[in-house]
Amino acid sequence: MNIQRITNFTTFKSSYQDSGYDDPFFQSVRNAIRKHYAKWHMPQQDIFEKEHKLTDYEILHIINNLEKYHEMQKIEGTNIYRGQTLVDKTDCLQALSAKGIKTVIDLVDYGDSYKQAIKKAGMDYFAYNIYSNWWDLSYLETPKMPKLIEFLKKMQEDNIYIGCQHGSNDTDVAFILNEFFNPKLEGKAKTKIPPNDSDFPLKLNLIYDALKPEDKKLLGWTKEFEQRLVKKLISI
Repeated sequence: MNIQRITNFTTFKSSYQDSGYDDPFFQSVRNAIRKHYAKWHMPQQDIFEKEHKLTDYEILHIINNLEKYHEMQKIEGTNIYRGQTLVDKTDCLQALSAKGIKTVIDLVDYGDSYKQAIKKAGMDYFAYNIYSNWWDLSYLETPKMPKLIEFLKKMQEDNIYIGCQHGSNDTDVAFILNEFFNPKLEGKAKTKIPPNDSDFPLKLNLIYDALKPEDKKLLGWTKEFEQRLVKKLISI
């Protein structure tokens, strides 16, 4: 940078008043600054420059935080995850979509706003309200089979994120349903709640009794799978 021109205040003042912002001297100052910062590269700078698209680094960071704070768990041998609802975490929805998740299953049924956020992130939305389909005692009187069959069939598609309010109890119930009635996920969906807890045995047996041959065929049941299922129902 040529600094000889600034020899006294009069020269500087005169130059500024005569030429202003377009003065060649000030242009040279600006160009020198630009050249300096063009050489300076902040670590991971590209991450912060791509606001419109999540990088692999960002995706990994978000997924790791989900696993740490929201009990996120992957079903072995699949691309199915379970964890806390992401109803207020749009950045996490984007990360899941970038990771290959195709459908978010909402066990709370948060409604249209959550559905639209999921679709905006490029995924499909499926609601299976665990409260009304499992915990509600009226379920004992009238098993709600069509929605259950639809849920189990959806879980066979892979690339799923299944979430409840806290990422624990209701997803455990969902995993138990898959363990007992979904041959594709038998033995894979690990839970913390034992299937013989509380009224589970009664409800699971009610479901089995209500299943129709066409339901079993739709889910891909085999004779061997049903034999194993009967043994499990007897043992709980």
